Amino acid sequence: MDNSLLFLKIEIILFLVFLLYILYYFIYNTIWFLKHFLSLFKFKKRSSVIQEKKEIIKSVKKKDPYASQNEVRKVLTDDEKLMIKDLLNKAKLNISRWELDFAKNAIIEWLVIDKFNKELNIELANIYIHENDYIKAEYIYRDLLLVHSWDYDIIKKLAYILSMQEKYDLAIEMYLKCFSQKNDDMEIVNMLWHLYYFKEDYLSAIKFLKIFIKNNPRDTEALMLIAYSYKKLWEYKESLVNFKRVLEIQPYNEDIKNEINNIELMNKI
Repeated sequence: MDNSLLFLKIEIILFLVFLLYILYYFIYNTIWFLKHFLSLFKFKKRSSVIQEKKEIIKSVKKKDPYASQNEVRKVLTDDEKLMIKDLLNKAKLNISRWELDFAKNAIIEWLVIDKFNKELNIELANIYIHENDYIKAEYIYRDLLLVHSWDYDIIKKLAYILSMQEKYDLAIEMYLKCFSQKNDDMEIVNMLWHLYYFKEDYLSAIKFLKIFIKNNPRDTEALMLIAYSYKKLWEYKESLVNFKRVLEIQPYNEDIKNEINNIELMNKI
């Protein structure tokens, strides 16, 4: 009798678990269907906005690839400027809450009014970066450069997006444009020596490592990499100098001690 009661309880529990699973599966699929169904109504509107933006970009290219933004955008009223400012604040709040679709749709709708608004486009690109959609972010930055051809911030952001996609040559090209405008931005210098070192262009890496180390004399990563760069180029004297600078900062670094001993044993200096 006791065993029968026990089996009955187990069967009831299993039945309830199975029932809960069915309910969960039904609710989950219902929510998914509703989201998908609603998105169909928004798709046409979003697609038309993006297509309209593409058509404007094409017309700009035909006229002049460096046309000023005043030729392709309407003059905003004070109310519209306030509304866009309010939208940007709300979009940033949405992004901080990971409500990316709300922010994205609102921004795209406002781009109908002001296609090449720098702040709106950059915020939209930031959303794509959050979604790891670097191709779309790159597309936005390239579009912005049509009307902001030498904008430092846009070129810098485009360079970062290119490097994230492992388009290293293009990234270097963009970072060099930034460096030509502002050679004291250590973030740019830092990216350049990293990219050049990765590409095994040690001479170029050393050029930017020297600039970086001058401003960050105790950065052991930079000191080690400049030492390794000189070693790759068989310039052992310079390599040894920089390895010893690392050892002064990290006196217990056994790897650096071994590097110094190996260079000295090679009798190259």
